[in-house]
Amino acid sequence: MKSILARWYAISLPAYSPSVTPMGREKERYARLTAGLLLLFVCAIAPLLPIMLFFSQKSPSARPDAIGLLFLLIVSGISGRLGRQRLSACCIIASTFLAVTGPLLTHPLDPALVPLFSVFTISIILAGALMPPVAALVTGLISCLFIILVALLTLNVNTYGQGSQLHYQTINTLAIAVLLPIVIQIVVAVIVYVIMGNLLSAIRRADRAEEIVMLQTKIVEHERERRREQKQLEDGLEKIAEAHARIANGDYNVRVSLNEGDVLWSIAIPLNNLLNRVQTWKNAAEMLHVTQQAARYIAEQMRTRFQQELHRDLPMTKTLLDPVIAEINKIAGQSPRSSRPLL
Repeated sequence: MKSILARWYAISLPAYSPSVTPMGREKERYARLTAGLLLLFVCAIAPLLPIMLFFSQKSPSARPDAIGLLFLLIVSGISGRLGRQRLSACCIIASTFLAVTGPLLTHPLDPALVPLFSVFTISIILAGALMPPVAALVTGLISCLFIILVALLTLNVNTYGQGSQLHYQTINTLAIAVLLPIVIQIVVAVIVYVIMGNLLSAIRRADRAEEIVMLQTKIVEHERERRREQKQLEDGLEKIAEAHARIANGDYNVRVSLNEGDVLWSIAIPLNNLLNRVQTWKNAAEMLHVTQQAARYIAEQMRTRFQQELHRDLPMTKTLLDPVIAEINKIAGQSPRSSRPLL
């Protein structure tokens, strides 16, 4: 049964995502209930339509009623598919009115037709279920006016009259066929209004309670996430402060170790890149200082060897000057010995 209803909802209702608001869920409930009752009406009326159209020639109201019912059900289905739930519900309610209009208008008012007025109670119940509760009162009022109108149009005074005064049978007929149905419509409309109003209020309270629970859950999750981020922020700031202190003391090998996804991750990455560059600059500065010292040392060694006429090779310094020193040693070793060395 659920699979059948699911397929019917997919056909008769517009495609939409589940709503998360109470008002959206209420509209969704109304739409599903309207679609379900439309399916019930289609299943109930579909077998009767061929009989009313082709096999009820003696009934003057059968064929017009069948055409009208078919039209209303089609309009109701199209309206539901387009998302016009209230128009679809109005068509369903109108079909109940139409079902009794033909027999009542084509026959004189008679107590035998009184059971047809009970269909109007179905209209009132449908109005209260498919639309806001006040629709039950409006439908009840329309039903009463409809009953009075039918009584005025179908009452045959000649049938019940006796001379210039109405026969008591006319009074009994009016009481049974008109007043009693009107009282029933009023009572049913008030009861449906009260019951559906209370039911709708209870459903809305339940929706609000569910919404409050969801909000409380979100608040708890948000608070938990906020505390986690605050803890990450405190730890990250502590690590960054420690790194700055070590940098101030001359330790350029320090790095800020934060995990990806941390609150200060976007700050730690450029800071570590900057520290890498600073480390490179520091190494370059140290190498330049060592190279300067090596250059002074080599210059002193060359001066000493020139003054003392020594032919020993210059020592390597493990700096950028080593290729130059090697070339000088090579040239000095290849030059002819003289009283004044090349160096």
